[in-house]
Amino acid sequence: MDSNDRITIKRLNINEINPNEELINFKIILVGDSSVGKTCLLMRAVNNKFTENYQATIGFEFLIMYYQVNNVKIKLQIWDTCGQEIYRSLIQGFYRNTSATLIVYSKSDRKSFDNLNSWVKDVKNNTEQDIPIFLIGNKCDIENQSIQVTKEEGEEYMKQFNLKYYSDVSAKTGYNVLQTFEEVAKTVYKEYCLKKNPRQKMNKMTLGKKEDDLELKPKKKCC
Repeated sequence: MDSNDRITIKRLNINEINPNEELINFKIILVGDSSVGKTCLLMRAVNNKFTENYQATIGFEFLIMYYQVNNVKIKLQIWDTCGQEIYRSLIQGFYRNTSATLIVYSKSDRKSFDNLNSWVKDVKNNTEQDIPIFLIGNKCDIENQSIQVTKEEGEEYMKQFNLKYYSDVSAKTGYNVLQTFEEVAKTVYKEYCLKKNPRQKMNKMTLGKKEDDLELKPKKKCC
């Protein structure tokens, strides 16, 4: 698999999965401040449901999504994590064997955007290898006067810190949710193929780097 143009992807339901067939399994985690909509985002992606009334996640919960990427069936085990500061140390120990991370903030909450540095640093310092980081701006359905973080700011943050992907989404309306998770599925599968075939050109993938000095540093711009 040498080109993005050769990738085809299809969402599968559980009835299309043979219980006896082996799938390629990927662990995905959602992180971000409390109340940014991580649980609602996951429920919209997996079950196409949304509720205004939900309780903050305590601990960890996961849901499953199945895809066929090219001719290969894969399973995404997507973990929803608690965003409260008192549980932060538990999350840090949960990054092991993660294939990709989605960092979610709320476009109606400037503080959740300002806290991104801390979340990105946690991911890069607690994963065993460089993994794709997806930046997700949730609640893009809100009225313009309530938006505290623009799409342009989100895209600039992604570029500045060399993240994999940025998307504005709405867990409430479903806008761009399935497209985002399709991108996650394609990306982790490509990563899997690259690991199996290390001679493939690595410049086809944009990967974040670990911060050896525990300080998050923006990508340097050429003079």
